[in-house]
Amino acid sequence: MELYYTLNKVLHLLGMASWFGVALAISIILSKKDDSDHALVLDLSTKVEMPASFFIPLTGVLMMIDNTNLLYDGWIQLKIAIGLIAIAFTHISRAYLIHKDLSNTITLQKFIFYRNMCLAVLTVILIIVGYK
Repeated sequence: MELYYTLNKVLHLLGMASWFGVALAISIILSKKDDSDHALVLDLSTKVEMPASFFIPLTGVLMMIDNTNLLYDGWIQLKIAIGLIAIAFTHISRAYLIHKDLSNTITLQKFIFYRNMCLAVLTVILIIVGYK
């Protein structure tokens, strides 16, 4: 059973690394202010970020099923709550990317705001896990 938990933990960490890396890459791409990069941002968001934002909670739940005593720790509860906020910011920014016209500067600023909030929340999660 320890192998199962370790495998889930490794997959959880790989998912977190890919989500954080893509969130950072999208923020860097958007900082160039090139309008032709919106297709690349949509592609990265669709193929990497959305599966990772689903995969991380799934592996987290599987780890909690195997090791329920972690739920007594306050840091894991804080991590779960902040992680759900990060998922919300990811989905809001994706809704702006798909359903809004990003050539409008106000809409683009809102999209970038939600992207950066997602990145900031993911950074907070990394700090919490690093100092636990």
